Amino acid sequence: MQKLKADIFVIAVFMAAALLFFVIPTLFRGQMQTAGIVEILQDGELTGSYPLSEDRIVTVTEAVQEGYNLILISGGSAKVTDADCPDQLCMNQRGISRDGESIICLPHRLVIRIQSQKESGLDAVTN
Repeated sequence: MQKLKADIFVIAVFMAAALLFFVIPTLFRGQMQTAGIVEILQDGELTGSYPLSEDRIVTVTEAVQEGYNLILISGGSAKVTDADCPDQLCMNQRGISRDGESIICLPHRLVIRIQSQKESGLDAVTN
């Protein structure tokens, strides 16, 4: 009987640890993130910068092929909702909201990326 109580105690400790490491960070993820900025680059040049906290629709036109991408910024994420590129892979990507995430449309030479508003303390790593 004593061994059964010890086993139940060990199981309870593991369940509590699982709760701490998996459930609680998921609940507070939205509060821990700082709102980022959506940067739109075409041909490697920055053409627009918009805060994730403000809902809007951005239309990006491609001058050479006369193509377009429609970008929806809503609810703290950005997603391509319409495009006339042949493969439409950019439309099939999920919305982005975290620092460093990106959506790329190769036919229109378009990159949509998220940059955090927090400044990093490091500029480069040297040896």
